[in-house]
Amino acid sequence: MLQTVETAIHSGRYPTWIQTIVEETEAGAQSVAKHEAWFRFSDGTIPQAKHQALLMGLWPLIERFPQFLALNLLKCSYGEQPGLNTIRGWLINNLRIEQRHVELYEDWAQCAGIPRKKLFNDQRPTAAIAVTDWCWHVCQVDGLAEAMAATNFAIEGVTQEWTQLVWESPNYKLFFAEGQRKKAMKWIQAHAAYDETHPVDALDLIYNLLGDTPEESRVQRVKHAIQKSYDLYLLALDAGMATA
Repeated sequence: MLQTVETAIHSGRYPTWIQTIVEETEAGAQSVAKHEAWFRFSDGTIPQAKHQALLMGLWPLIERFPQFLALNLLKCSYGEQPGLNTIRGWLINNLRIEQRHVELYEDWAQCAGIPRKKLFNDQRPTAAIAVTDWCWHVCQVDGLAEAMAATNFAIEGVTQEWTQLVWESPNYKLFFAEGQRKKAMKWIQAHAAYDETHPVDALDLIYNLLGDTPEESRVQRVKHAIQKSYDLYLLALDAGMATA
């Protein structure tokens, strides 16, 4: 778990139900954040086929992330309640950021030797795209708290953690020609930033939406949404690493 989330959790700003959810899903988060793939990235030993398979497999998740925010925005009718108004503004502000992240990821993939046509059109294993399908489902069908927990907290939070590992490595940059390194690392740098607050923002917004004492069934749905995002993210990484 990132220091920013840890600090927030232990600061007393959240009720017990949020603290418990984060603690009980932490093992799932760490299974993604400390996956073998990221250590192979950071020590410079990831084979090219696996490297490209991982970037290809995660592309649909990155490309659709602005759409996940848009689906959640549809749930935020202005004026209904202050919590929804705050979330509406936050989602609107972040749509442009997430679109820029899509562009940076495309640059990363191309610097890694993946042609644009292949990135956009090639078929992925079901295991690689299940996390994208899940995020689309939860944002389209489920409640706003569950959807933000699955995407803005779980997916963004654990991505911030593993990108810090890769960003701080001197070895991964050597995968790219010297003239391409800055461009190749921009997406990783953007997500590894220590001042990136999206996961904590998401917890704050979920708390403001559900309050101090939500129904236990709602708490369990939020927890399930977070855990499922971690489980399917892990499945995507395993699929990439299984590439010959």
